[in-house]
Amino acid sequence: MTTYTPKSAQKSLFFIFSLLGILSGLWAANIPQLEHRLNLSPELLGACLFCFGIGAVIATLLMPKYIERHHSARVLRVSGCMMWLTLPLVLNAPSIATLMLLVCALGFCCGTFDISINTHALTVEHGLQKPSMSLFHGGYSLGNVAGSLCAAAMIALHISIPLSSLGVSVFAIAALILASRFCYPRDTAASNHAAQVVTRTKRMPAALITVAILVAITYFSEGAVGDWSGLFLRDIKHATPTQTALTVAAFSSGMTIARFAGDALRQRYATLPLLCASAGCACIMMLVFICASSPAVALAALFICGLGYANIVPLLFIRAANIPQVPAAQGISYVAGMGYASLLGGPALLGYLAQHLGLPAAMLVIAIGAAFILMEGLFKLRLSHNRR
Repeated sequence: MTTYTPKSAQKSLFFIFSLLGILSGLWAANIPQLEHRLNLSPELLGACLFCFGIGAVIATLLMPKYIERHHSARVLRVSGCMMWLTLPLVLNAPSIATLMLLVCALGFCCGTFDISINTHALTVEHGLQKPSMSLFHGGYSLGNVAGSLCAAAMIALHISIPLSSLGVSVFAIAALILASRFCYPRDTAASNHAAQVVTRTKRMPAALITVAILVAITYFSEGAVGDWSGLFLRDIKHATPTQTALTVAAFSSGMTIARFAGDALRQRYATLPLLCASAGCACIMMLVFICASSPAVALAALFICGLGYANIVPLLFIRAANIPQVPAAQGISYVAGMGYASLLGGPALLGYLAQHLGLPAAMLVIAIGAAFILMEGLFKLRLSHNRR
């Protein structure tokens, strides 16, 4: 009989978060191979990535009530298995039409899995009686790096994509089923929160809409750094190919380190001051990155920028889960849905700005987004001080 303890649940959920990161890393690293095999044009590749966002957004609209009814542990187990079963099908899709359908399905599975593991993280925090959300997101970041390295190794060793993707998926499904046995069968924190709801209005609370906008800005910014920072360094700062390749590694390394420190910071500081400090750091370092005198300075700025961005999403998820009259699963799902929605039009918007105003102006949008998050946090802090 499985014993559910806070520590065992924390370790298992950390590993489950890392599985999502591994899948994201594998998927991203195999996109160039997929593009070459199916001879995809940039427009068709963009359409395929758009399908992923559509699937994820649909999941965030449909799944919250299902998670409340059946609890997140069961949902993460089923959606996680479906997610890993879909990945080999996507990587071996025989045609563009099939690829689009499968990518949409993968987005739906990933969106459902994302909501369920973040909802379960609140239950684990409730059992531990201490912050853990940043630790879990650190597991995702670590898994992302591991997935990218794994894909790079398979490509370098000329290992068959069909064989390797299927083997990794079988291992991941077995590990997920084993790890999920130590998750709580019921969502204590989410259930308690939902039980405290006195009225459920059809209109979303303004506080939830505000947090959703901030999450959308953060998702957009993190994606934009990954997509455009290398091009900016190469075309504007005249970096070498090696320096250009280090952009994502610099940003991701900063995020991973800061997320492992995030829970300790949450124990010492309140959510709003920590959010302001994170957004302020991200904003300043993005401006330094844009104005850097050399590629080396730009890479250092990008690393520190990752430190700033690392805990913004975990902190915003905590805010979304603790809004009065909104169940935790519904709050997380709504803001995550807005985040995924920002990925639908965000890359196109940045591409348009880069085409017409130049890359520096496009990258400046990222700094403006961080400044907006900082101003909202400062405004909330001022309101809280005035109420005392």
